[in-house]
Amino acid sequence: MSAMKVRYWGVRGSIPVPGEETSRYGGNTSCLEVRTDKTRIIVDGGTGLRLLGAELTKPEELFMLFTHLHWDHIQGIPFFHPIYSPDYQIHIYSGHKADVSLEGVLKGQMQAPNFPVELTQLPAAMTFNEVPHGTVLELGDFVVRTIRLNHPQDATGLRFEHGGRSFVHLTDHEHNDEFAQPIFDFCKGADVLSIDAMFTPEEYPTFVGWGHCHWMQTVEIAKAAGVKKMILFHHAPAHTDNDMDLIQANVREHFPNTDAAFEGMIVEI
Repeated sequence: MSAMKVRYWGVRGSIPVPGEETSRYGGNTSCLEVRTDKTRIIVDGGTGLRLLGAELTKPEELFMLFTHLHWDHIQGIPFFHPIYSPDYQIHIYSGHKADVSLEGVLKGQMQAPNFPVELTQLPAAMTFNEVPHGTVLELGDFVVRTIRLNHPQDATGLRFEHGGRSFVHLTDHEHNDEFAQPIFDFCKGADVLSIDAMFTPEEYPTFVGWGHCHWMQTVEIAKAAGVKKMILFHHAPAHTDNDMDLIQANVREHFPNTDAAFEGMIVEI
């Protein structure tokens, strides 16, 4: 049975931040892929999605899961080359529930005057699927479990299971007592926990209610759930590479098997 591989294509939150001070960890917004030899699942479509798309050269069936539809998680879609090819079948999933549908949100960012090509003009075969939190999806080789996260307009946490191994991705989540036990249960025993660690404990009081964790909260979740490895994700745009080095070092004092995600990072599970 093939291994589960995770690759990070964009690790920032809120807005892309290119430049010398972010070159090591990367400045693209949220995008990663989880795959086996047979199945590729793309999680979120931030600006890192363009880089991923450039690597795809053969026709295939793709699954795309959006944790939510805030700008930094969808802004790469118009620049994802497979949507311009009839050789790709793309199944898009989101837990989104609002006055505008999942398809409507993606149409909106590509309609005039925002973009010169409209979603309805794209040749790729795309399906749009809105699923409630708690839904269990069977996508190719994977079983994907979902959970509601604490974030403005909601977000969806994802647990990927394959061959007895598990990878949990919790981005855009703010830890509190209401969500604590369900999140601990959802993450329990995961081989790898990829988690929003946007703020430091010192920064956090200014941003209460914004829907993001500080890194000490991620340590609490990792320990309570008994995960084996933690990866810090959704880095604040103001955090430089040096800031991220310090955050990673601080977290490792409390949970040694921790890495801060960087563009191009590959994790084999």
